[in-house]
Amino acid sequence: MSAFICTVYNQKGGSGKTTASVNLAGALGLLKKKVLLVDMDEQGTSTRWIAQSTDPSCFLGTPTNLAQMGGNFHKALRDQIDIYDFIIIDCPPAITSPIPSAALLISDLAILPVVPSPADLWAVLAAKDLAKNVQFRNPSLKARVLLNMVQRQTSLARDAASLLDEDKEIPPFKTMFGLRAAYRESQLLGATVHKVPRSKEAISEVDGLVIEVLQILKSR
Repeated sequence: MSAFICTVYNQKGGSGKTTASVNLAGALGLLKKKVLLVDMDEQGTSTRWIAQSTDPSCFLGTPTNLAQMGGNFHKALRDQIDIYDFIIIDCPPAITSPIPSAALLISDLAILPVVPSPADLWAVLAAKDLAKNVQFRNPSLKARVLLNMVQRQTSLARDAASLLDEDKEIPPFKTMFGLRAAYRESQLLGATVHKVPRSKEAISEVDGLVIEVLQILKSR
């Protein structure tokens, strides 16, 4: 069977695209899935993240940087579709770039990380519109919002979750990523949060995201 393809994108920088991409890819690797992580950001954050460690067990996946190919990167993936179980695409923070559109056209699932702040919630509307427009050409595409850097005790986080729940076409994951030092520490280790000491809560969040992703893709 061909690989499931997940695209992680948003027009706003700092929303947590790379955090979600690396941890999702690495956690799937821990489940013995064969995973390709595609870094499409010219800043190469995913690539640099994984390069921090020389220990292969820190990231159980295969990273590749195809940013220089721009919107034509999908041509390089043709020969990879039947090799991997999952392909995770980490997009640059610009939906006006041809990359997110090209990625969504070949994807099974779109993941939109968003920080629960007014500016970020406004920005995600354009990203949602892009997914909805692409669904006319790729009707099998599913899309979900991932709330990131959440301080659960705040009313803003609760209001954001409630607001996102109102969109039945692109609802939020039940899983949220908290505002935790473990996510930053994992970058320094070149790893997922599973390698960070005393990161039980972050591990639970990443594993929860993986469970939801697998459930969604089973219904593809």
